[in-house]
Amino acid sequence: MKSLLLFLVAAAVAAPALAGEYDARAAARARTDYLLHCSGCHGQDGEGKPWKGIPKFAGQVGHFQRTPESRAFLMQVPGLLGAGLGDERAAAVTTWLVREFAGASLPAGFTPYTTEEARRYREARPVDVIGRRNELYDKLNAAGYPVE
Repeated sequence: MKSLLLFLVAAAVAAPALAGEYDARAAARARTDYLLHCSGCHGQDGEGKPWKGIPKFAGQVGHFQRTPESRAFLMQVPGLLGAGLGDERAAAVTTWLVREFAGASLPAGFTPYTTEEARRYREARPVDVIGRRNELYDKLNAAGYPVE
């Protein structure tokens, strides 16, 4: 009985540490996926190249969490769709980049992307991505959420 009690106490103490290690590994993998599949266009700093039509993430990507259609759009961009990532990793890298680059644009209560969302959103990709992006920019800007 005493051994079981000691085991349960040790497991309770170790569980948060293991969860933190997992979270750190998952974040590191998502960051690596961003560097490999996104930073070539959007930059390591998330600044993009707006003058070349490559949107920036820095300071504004959080606004895309304010409407369901703009949240979905982040999972429907050509770079992510063409990266060859599975739904779980696509959700993780998108969650990572939103947390990393949103700054003050991130709404309170941000919910990480799920694997199921990634699957559903990626299946419903827009035919005209640039047209859809411009439409969402117009809606967000009109609602007082500045994106460029």
